Amino acid sequence: SLGSYSASELAQITDVSNATITRFVRRLGYESYEAARRQARLEADAAGQLPLPPAAQASANAPNSRNLWQAQQEKLRATLAQIPPSTMDNMAAALHRAPRIVGIGLGANHLLAQQLRLLLQQGLGKTVCAAPEAGQPLEAAIADLGARDVLVLFALGGVSPPLLALTRQARQAGAQVLCITDTASTAPTSDWLLRCDCAAHAPVLAPLADTSAAHTLVYGLVAHTVQWGATPFELE
Repeated sequence: SLGSYSASELAQITDVSNATITRFVRRLGYESYEAARRQARLEADAAGQLPLPPAAQASANAPNSRNLWQAQQEKLRATLAQIPPSTMDNMAAALHRAPRIVGIGLGANHLLAQQLRLLLQQGLGKTVCAAPEAGQPLEAAIADLGARDVLVLFALGGVSPPLLALTRQARQAGAQVLCITDTASTAPTSDWLLRCDCAAHAPVLAPLADTSAAHTLVYGLVAHTVQWGATPFELE
């Protein structure tokens, strides 16, 4: 441990100069190597282990590429793990059979609706509406929805009153509703409700809208729908 060696001994072990050792401990927040060594001995005696010095502790708590990437993977796994295979099959079957599919999203959610439209058009050749289109009122997007049609509502960050009313109208018309939202928002009554982990990885990233899990979910849903059409699954 640090408390067991002098600066010269540590420099010799690590094959660096004494000056390098001095610069290193100062960067960690200590005035001198001896100050770091004394602290290490005190902490080792008191707790049997060496805590990180102030600068190193701050560095450990700060977001970095490794822990951000690990957190991202965990969020994606948590989002996808919530969906049983039978539920994915049923959603894929509904999308594949639907005469009409409408994806609705406001703000950043509109990008998800556009992604759904693009992927379904590429994979199935379906005509899919990503609403609202330029100059189009929301009500016009669902005007022709009926039985077996599917409304995919993207509502990361919550469902506004207009979207809530729109969802009720779609269900009254006989359309099925698939709602994709986050883990904290209240969702409307839906045939399928999928929640994405959109929490910020660290406080400094809180202003950023994390839609990565939702985008992954859209791709997975469309890929499963295309596969379902090529090789139908046995539905319960």
